[in-house]
Amino acid sequence: MKHATLDGGVKTGTFKLPPPGFDPFRASQAELRVYGLPAVPDDPRHRERYRRVFNHLKRKLIFVEPVFQVNHDKFHGPPKRAVSEATQTSSGWSGAVVRLPQGQSFRWIEGDFMVPNVDAPSDGSFYSATWIGIDGDPGIQVMQAGVACDVQRTGSSLQPSFYLWWEWFPKPEVQIKNLPVSPGDLITIVLCSTQGQGSTEGTVFFANRTVGMGTSAGLIAPDNLTLLGRSAEWIVEAPNVGGITAKLADYGEVFFSECEAVTNAGVIVPGGSGDNINMVDGTLSLISIGELIAPTVVRCQYVGALPT
Repeated sequence: MKHATLDGGVKTGTFKLPPPGFDPFRASQAELRVYGLPAVPDDPRHRERYRRVFNHLKRKLIFVEPVFQVNHDKFHGPPKRAVSEATQTSSGWSGAVVRLPQGQSFRWIEGDFMVPNVDAPSDGSFYSATWIGIDGDPGIQVMQAGVACDVQRTGSSLQPSFYLWWEWFPKPEVQIKNLPVSPGDLITIVLCSTQGQGSTEGTVFFANRTVGMGTSAGLIAPDNLTLLGRSAEWIVEAPNVGGITAKLADYGEVFFSECEAVTNAGVIVPGGSGDNINMVDGTLSLISIGELIAPTVVRCQYVGALPT
């Protein structure tokens, strides 16, 4: 991994691009690391998923070296939360969270989802972020990656924005500018740390399976922090923009599939085995719900403010 420091001291890394026709199943672990690709899993079901993803892509897959832009006023940090009977409420998160088995830590997480279209309930700027991550619930840091789905309304005019991003909070969001995403695209994300607890580096692999493009980026922990690996999440979020929780865009619904996190001991923890998280506004009215609808499927739905 080639290290670099971006604006504001955000540290990252980039990788060599795989050659045309690259087959991860014929590559060594060292070669996979050189290209920033996830290790081929030992678990037979995960190996088959890996094979399906690359078979889906190999006819047209284009790897790109990511071009980064630090969005200094946008953050995806830990939630402000309350817990009641295994359901959390949060001012910023909706979705699902799992916690680690005793004596272990989460090493990597995966998830698929379709990029939602977005609407703005009224004039102004509205934001939503669809992501997977490790840590943050509880904790002061989160290693996370996903898609921003934001929109601005002026009268009848809508200006939506969609892009890939990653973040190791408390550093700000880093946008990937040269791998396009659009509503309806199927996105696969695999987010890996080097060892789980104690990691200071990680890797995110993005694949836009609809357009056949992929990229990898290296994540480096902010100074004086190491990964704890205590929780893993699949989230639709109202991010922090300009120092406040943004107004949530109407994203309709998002289905996360292949929701699994894996510990440093190789234990697979499905997203449906954890807690659901519901998002509320400043008056505690429900605006976005998280549902555990199957062992590896999490559904998030925008409901807007309910009448009191």
